[in-house]
Amino acid sequence: MVLATTHGKEAAFLALIQRKKENKTRERIDNASLCAGSPLHFDCISCGADIVVPANYVTRPPLCLECAALKRLGWLE
Repeated sequence: MVLATTHGKEAAFLALIQRKKENKTRERIDNASLCAGSPLHFDCISCGADIVVPANYVTRPPLCLECAALKRLGWLE
């Protein structure tokens, strides 16, 4: 995790921009085509990263771990 400094904030946003670029071209996984009991795949609403959760998970996580960390720091709305 990046330190909460101005330099750290800049580096975190550059990494976020890079993740967005990389995730635009990745192959999306269709949950309907998976076997029963398989982990579910969702997209991060901020960067589009793949979020994998167990099939018995109750709620869909809106953000990946990196974007959730940025939100906790107050750097992402």
